Amino acid sequence: MSEGLDWRYYRLALNCACRHDLSSAVVFARRALILNAGLDDARRLLGICLFELGELDSASYALIGQDELRDAVHEQRALAACVLARASSLARQKKWRKADAHLRGLMHQSVRILTIRGCINASAKRYKAAASLFAQALEKDKGNRAAREYLAESAKRGVSRVPRSIRVVIL
Repeated sequence: MSEGLDWRYYRLALNCACRHDLSSAVVFARRALILNAGLDDARRLLGICLFELGELDSASYALIGQDELRDAVHEQRALAACVLARASSLARQKKWRKADAHLRGLMHQSVRILTIRGCINASAKRYKAAASLFAQALEKDKGNRAAREYLAESAKRGVSRVPRSIRVVIL
C-alpha cells in the first residue's frame, strides 16, 4: 500500500522541522491538513512549529483537541501579549534597553521574540547583541527573512543599522 499525499506532506514538514526550517515545516504541515484534517500528527507538528515561531494565536487554533499543549500555549499567549504591549510602548519612546529587558524576561524566546529583540538592539546601536539575536532566530528558523537580511547586511558593510524592510517588526 502506498503512502498518501497527506503523509508525504507531513513527512516533509517533519524533515523541515528537524532541519530547523520552521517556516517551511508550517507550509507542509498545513498542506497535509488540507488533504486530511484528521491527521493529528501533522496538527501537533503545526502547533509546535507555530509556537516556536511565536505565532501563538495560530498555534492555539492548530492545537484544538490537544488540550495539554493548548493550555501551555494559552498561558504563553496571555503573558506574551502583555510583555509585547509594554515593550512596544517602550520602543516607541526609544527606551531600547528597557524594551529589550522586558522581552528578555519571557521564558520562551520564540523566533518572533528573538527577531524583535534583534531589531531593538540594532536600534540601540548594540550591533553585536543584535547580530547574536538574529543568528539565534535564524538557527531556529532558517526561513527567517528578517534575520537573513540583517546578517547579510552586517557581513557586507560591517555591523550596520536595521534594514528598512524589517523595522516594522518592532512598531
